Amino acid sequence: MVDITDEIFASRLTILRDLFADSISAPTAAKQLAEATLLDDTTLEDSLGRLWKLVVALACEKPEHQDKLVDVLVDLSELPSPEAEQGPGPLTIHEMEVWKDLPMLGWSLRDYYNISVNPNKNAEEQQKAISQIINISKFAALLTATDEDIFASNSWFALITLRAALESPTERRPKAEPLEAWIPAAAAWIETLGVEIYNWDEEFESGPKVGSRGKGGPLWDGKHGFCKGRWKLWRERFGEIARTEGELGEDVKKAAQDAETMMKEIEAGDVE
Repeated sequence: MVDITDEIFASRLTILRDLFADSISAPTAAKQLAEATLLDDTTLEDSLGRLWKLVVALACEKPEHQDKLVDVLVDLSELPSPEAEQGPGPLTIHEMEVWKDLPMLGWSLRDYYNISVNPNKNAEEQQKAISQIINISKFAALLTATDEDIFASNSWFALITLRAALESPTERRPKAEPLEAWIPAAAAWIETLGVEIYNWDEEFESGPKVGSRGKGGPLWDGKHGFCKGRWKLWRERFGEIARTEGELGEDVKKAAQDAETMMKEIEAGDVE
């Protein structure tokens, strides 16, 4: 989705490569990224958008560096907010404070949740899309696992991932949403935040003005959010998929089996 070699990302990409190489620390990288972003020769909205697009693209293309990207985002959120150009008070955009609220980062994350696997593309392009779906879920889960308030709303990403993976009958799945992508993506949430998800009781608002963000797939007609009943459905579906016969890859079946096993252990109180 993003060409990280584009010149508009150059200064920030250099900083992040230094971070990946352990040449600088996450707090130092955060300060340098903030400075580069505020000095960018474009609007604040575009400059922030470039930063988030680069960070999220790297999280998907180089998942081995996700922990460092999480650290640098947390450090960014803890930087002092710059002063607004007009009047007293911190710099804000879309009613979000720079850097405290990491404004518009969630929008860049959400863009990756709109990725589909085009069955008409070649195998390489399909695999790239599958990897992006899996890696964005791993990254969003790691951000949520920091327990920072700024990432609390990421619980919705967990819900839509588990819904996409597990709440439709296998035989009725759209070809653009293959289990090869969504089962490992959903399993990543269980692996990273299983205990928390088991205990979540959040319900998402629904109505004419806000839609139905927490609604279920064909196999769930209950609460528009997290609950023990929905958790039970997810666990059972992981088990069914793990024991599926046919063309589904063994790695996907293993991811489903591992998720089912962990969910059972969480229910039994064996995982804290």
